[in-house]
Amino acid sequence: EGLAALLPCFWVYMHVGKCMLKLREELGDSVQRPPQFDAWIDMYGGAGFEKEVMEYIAIVNGYCQTADGETLERMQEHFILCCKLEHMFWDQAAAKMKWPSELDL
Repeated sequence: EGLAALLPCFWVYMHVGKCMLKLREELGDSVQRPPQFDAWIDMYGGAGFEKEVMEYIAIVNGYCQTADGETLERMQEHFILCCKLEHMFWDQAAAKMKWPSELDL
């Protein structure tokens, strides 16, 4: 079940990395970025990370083939919940959400 819960994170990072790689190629040197940004894009947008994610997907799919119905249902529930959490994480970044102060807690 844990394998299914972790999959959305890897998959989303691969997708975002590939999108950022494409954008970087389109923009070229017209935009300055800190070296750390390029390192992030290279890592998550690169073929090596994609290979690892595809291998992880194959592992999860393999477990799905042998899991009983109850386990498979829980795997699906975890996967969907974690997809939602990934969406919330990236949405908060896009919205530039501020961390609540201690007074707001």
